[in-house]
Amino acid sequence: MEFSEKVIVLKIGVFREADCWVRFMSPSRGVMTGFAFGGKRSRRRFAGCLDPLSQVLFHARTGRKGDYLCLEEGTLCNRFAGLKKDLKKLGMVSNCLRFFEAVHAGTEGIGSAHDLLLETLLAVDGSEEISDFFPLLFRAKLTFSQGYAPNLSWCAGCGIPLAGRERIFFQVQDGTAHCRRCRPGSGWSVTLDPGASAFLTRLALAEPDDWVHWAPSGDIREGCSRFVDAFVQCHLDLVCEGNRFFRR
Repeated sequence: MEFSEKVIVLKIGVFREADCWVRFMSPSRGVMTGFAFGGKRSRRRFAGCLDPLSQVLFHARTGRKGDYLCLEEGTLCNRFAGLKKDLKKLGMVSNCLRFFEAVHAGTEGIGSAHDLLLETLLAVDGSEEISDFFPLLFRAKLTFSQGYAPNLSWCAGCGIPLAGRERIFFQVQDGTAHCRRCRPGSGWSVTLDPGASAFLTRLALAEPDDWVHWAPSGDIREGCSRFVDAFVQCHLDLVCEGNRFFRR
C-alpha cells in the first residue's frame, strides 16, 4: 500500500535516537500510526511536520513485509500556531483529542469525524477567546456526527411540537424525546428544560466557528452536561474519569 494524503497529526513519540512514531487521523483510513525513520534528524523530508496538532501532507507506504507503515516524507500544511501559543486553548483541545481518540478506534464515520476535528482546530486557532464549555460541545457534536443526532423537536409518542414545553423527557437508549403525557415509564431517561433543549437543537445545526464562543447559563450547562454524558455513555460506551475517557 502506498498513498499521499493530508492528515491531522495527533501524537509524536521517539523510539530510537533519530526515529519517530506518528499517530495521525486520515480522512479516509481513520486513526493510524506510521514510522518516520530518521525523522528527528531530517530537515528535508519532514521539515516542521513532526509536531502534534498539525495538518500535514504525508507520503506513506507499507514496509517490506507489510506489517508497519513507513512515512517517506511530509509537507506542513497548517501548524495552527495561534492555538499552540495559548495554554488555555491547548488544554481544551487536548481534552477534545482524548475523547476523539477514544471514540475512533475503527474506521466507521471517519470522514465526518475528520472534517469536524479539522474545522474545530481552524476555529480555535482563529479565535481570540473560546468558551470553557467548548470541550463538552465538541463531545456532543462528535457524537451527533456519528449518526446519533437526537430529534428534540417532536414527541415520539404523539407527534406534538416540543418547543417551549415546560420539560422534555429524553429516552437515552432509543434516542427519542417525549412530552410529559407520553413519557415512558421505564428505561434510562434525561429531563431537559426548554433552554437546554433549544440549545442542543441549535448546536446540532451549527458549525465550530459558531459554537466555539458559546457560553450558556448555569442551568443550560447543567442540563446539557447530563444529556451529553448519558448519551456518550449509552451510545459510545465511554465514561469520563478525571480527564480521561474509558470503555466500560
